[in-house]
Amino acid sequence: MDTEKFIRITLYVQKKPGMTDEKFNEYWAHIHGPLCLEWMKKYGIVKCAQKHINKTGTQFLKETLPFLPLSSVDGIEDFYVRDIKDFTDAFADEEYKKLLAPDAGEFIDAPNMFVSVGEDYVLIENGDIKKQHQRSYHCV
Repeated sequence: MDTEKFIRITLYVQKKPGMTDEKFNEYWAHIHGPLCLEWMKKYGIVKCAQKHINKTGTQFLKETLPFLPLSSVDGIEDFYVRDIKDFTDAFADEEYKKLLAPDAGEFIDAPNMFVSVGEDYVLIENGDIKKQHQRSYHCV
């Protein structure tokens, strides 16, 4: 999928205090995620990916590349949309407010969540160097 032509909205999430990593990952992947599928399709979200943080990998990086600051988030979720309004409309939806937001509260520490908005500029895809881009970031 050529993600360059989309806007990417990224949520950085923390699990609820006292929740285990296993319970957080299980709930997010197998309960909350599937609950949101039709809602996401309804609002034109063309791709959504959950990133479950690999704590073993994080520890390995900490030990082998100690100069790299590591994030402390428990999960990252990327939403790809054609128009940012698709995303904001989705969160204004009554289904989100009545069902999905309360369900997210079962496993996410909402006050410690934050969001970023950006656009992909892919350098290598499927092992091949990408020479053509949807966007130009020339500083001339």
